[in-house]
Amino acid sequence: MLAIDFFVHYVQYLASPQILLTIAVLAAPYLLSNFARKRLSTRATSTGVPGCRRLGLYRRSNLKDQYEDQSTTSNKPTIKALFTYPIKSCRGVELAASEVESKGLKFDRMFTFAKWLPKKRSEGSSEISDGDILHEWRFMTLRENPRLALIQTQLWLPDPRTAQDDRLKNKGSSKATKSQAQRRSQGSDLVGQLDKGRSLGPAGTFAENGGCLLVQFPYSPAFNPFGLRNETVTFQVPLTPTETRAEIKKYSKENIVIWKDYPKATNVTNEISPDKLQKLKEFLDVEPPLALFRVDDAHLRSVQRCLPKEKPDHAFRVGFVDAFSVNLLGITSVQAVDESISATSEMKGKLDALRFRANIYITGTPAFAEDSWKKLTLGRRIGRDEKGLFETEGEYHVACRTARCTLPNVDPETGLRDRNEPYAALNKTRKVDEGAYPHPVLGMQMLPMFEHGMIKVGDEVNVLETGEHRYEKMFT
Repeated sequence: MLAIDFFVHYVQYLASPQILLTIAVLAAPYLLSNFARKRLSTRATSTGVPGCRRLGLYRRSNLKDQYEDQSTTSNKPTIKALFTYPIKSCRGVELAASEVESKGLKFDRMFTFAKWLPKKRSEGSSEISDGDILHEWRFMTLRENPRLALIQTQLWLPDPRTAQDDRLKNKGSSKATKSQAQRRSQGSDLVGQLDKGRSLGPAGTFAENGGCLLVQFPYSPAFNPFGLRNETVTFQVPLTPTETRAEIKKYSKENIVIWKDYPKATNVTNEISPDKLQKLKEFLDVEPPLALFRVDDAHLRSVQRCLPKEKPDHAFRVGFVDAFSVNLLGITSVQAVDESISATSEMKGKLDALRFRANIYITGTPAFAEDSWKKLTLGRRIGRDEKGLFETEGEYHVACRTARCTLPNVDPETGLRDRNEPYAALNKTRKVDEGAYPHPVLGMQMLPMFEHGMIKVGDEVNVLETGEHRYEKMFT
């Protein structure tokens, strides 16, 4: 009876006007900040880029059923999902179809963040004597900075419909009166020009610079009572900048360290305003100078291992990928790894295939069937000869298995690193390649045997040749 009386008294106390008012005052800032954060995120995503259209799938995914049985959905292995990753180690863009170039899926690892760090050169280096310190730009990955997983990317390409509208409008404008022309020259048409993606300055619009990469990340300053200062920071970088824009924005050509390679790349950091760059440094917890680099197509890296026997001296080139052009992975292989995860792990039963950052996810195969593939055709190769354009099957050399580190331990949704899984499960069951030892392996690395092609979700994988693989290490 005493307990009931106490409970009734407690409820009455909480329901008193004074207590309810106090709760409302304390809760209001939190609720308002969450509402504002959602509005900012939605507005930043939906604003768009004048004169451009967004590429890829969003608000839906072909991997939504990845935890269901995938082994018998087709008589042949087929493409389940496609991803390109515009910035190395940041979130990717899911595609329904993709152009393929000799260096990989279009836009894949086109950019990378880099830190300015001291580096000791070994004895005998042609660049600097032993013991001297050289500062250099070194690429960043999820291995050392898991928060890169929270940086979202969007691809916006020039919209041909807008260009057509502009041509029609420009044709009609030739009949404009003198007074209308004067008003335009005075800037009265400024907003209209922006909406149509026309050039408003010497650097040109993004539509005139091959479209743009839109980048977003969540930012919370050190002093942030009730989360009121949370925001979504957004910046944009042109995909194919003109020489004029490069000169105006003061791009620079600098060397950057990608594993053992030291290619020249384009520093496009000036596209990011100083205040947003500072927020990005705080978000990533980076002390040294931070930069954003774009691949320089004139200074690509060479692939020098696991090459086709019939083309041992062929010049296969890549950009900022770790090693090879295209990464392929079977969904059933991911599910098999999931079965090996410790029963005590929270990850058990929900191992996300996106942790492995493949370009091509396939379905309709037994687990690890791709391990023995040596040569395959997929999608279309598009070429030109004396008769004009032609299409044939796109052929790929399956170079080797993908050696795995602890990078997949980073949750792509939260940016948090698990201490053990799935690397522990891989370590137990996937040390199947003597060449990669002591690393486990999962998925396959491929090289396109053509210059231009196309693949799409639903394309069948035709395996032409199978055999044994032995991984050749990058470092000896």
